[in-house]
Amino acid sequence: MARRLVTSAAVCASIALPAAHANAGEAKGGKLIVGIDETASEYWSEYLQGVKDIGESLGKDPAVLTSNYQGDQLLAQLGATYSAGCNQCALATDPSSNAFVKAVVNRSAKSKVHVVTIWNRPEDIHPWDTDSKYWVAHTSFDGVMSGYYQVMALCKALNGKGKIAAIEGVPSTPPAYQRIAGLKKGLKECPGLELVDTQVGDWQETKAQNITRTWLARYGDQLQSIFASNDAMGRGAVAALKEKGLNGKVLVTGSDGSNIGLEMVKNGDMLATVWNDPVLQGAVSMSLAYAAAVGDIDPEKLTHAQRDFYLKQDVVTKDNVDKYLDLKKNAPKYAYDEIKKDFWKDSAGQIPEGANENK
Repeated sequence: MARRLVTSAAVCASIALPAAHANAGEAKGGKLIVGIDETASEYWSEYLQGVKDIGESLGKDPAVLTSNYQGDQLLAQLGATYSAGCNQCALATDPSSNAFVKAVVNRSAKSKVHVVTIWNRPEDIHPWDTDSKYWVAHTSFDGVMSGYYQVMALCKALNGKGKIAAIEGVPSTPPAYQRIAGLKKGLKECPGLELVDTQVGDWQETKAQNITRTWLARYGDQLQSIFASNDAMGRGAVAALKEKGLNGKVLVTGSDGSNIGLEMVKNGDMLATVWNDPVLQGAVSMSLAYAAAVGDIDPEKLTHAQRDFYLKQDVVTKDNVDKYLDLKKNAPKYAYDEIKKDFWKDSAGQIPEGANENK
């Protein structure tokens, strides 16, 4: 995909590329390390692109650790990476689940590695009260609003009345239970929607397809809509609907704003998705960790809102899907010096108390 350099001197930089790389090669600091859950998904590929953008702008090649959604694997890889020596290293990572956040932060702090976490954070710990010198920040997207946006899109399309079934992600993760909390919030405001069932799809397309097949056998044409907690499960639901010729008739929503999700919104197979920008998330999280590692920021002097925050997101329907498809094809190319001007330019505000509690 085409990339747009995010800098006020983009044209000059493209002309003077060798000089830019020479300067980048002199960047201070140690290794850039990124921990991701898998390499196959579109989301993680794009998140990694944002991290690599920052690395390229600094003349560094990030070390990529893949946990396969297993926190113990991440810890083992971090141990091996840190044991080789890690002066001024910076880590941006998803700890895989809430259960491993504290261990990842503690292990990094012992090696004096500055870390920014994404997605998973237990309700009772924060960057300012747990290894506060080295746990720089935590950033995510607002799952409650994501779920709420989906339900309200369904409410509008169904004129406030109909039967809805929901497919949940991995229940132990904040994005999963936040999106279901958003679903419940929306249902209170649209009481004509009846939630007939909720099943766990673990973020997986195939599981969602099988769940939807069961629903169609059980409810038949009485089911008007399916709430999928991410686009992959939305695609699974659509695949099952296509088997019965019901795609576009039974309304489906998803979240993440993946290319697949956007294309399904464009062609009418899905009513809506919620845009999260993983390239931006990768660039911001890596930049913050690096900034703390080299002394460009002092984590302990930051406000709570600067250390635990959501990034902006948006609901995508047929009305605005072309805008986001274009953004996918022409994703900005981020540079550290540009993000450094305002690390929180795309913040949607501090993560509220209770947001990470599984209620």
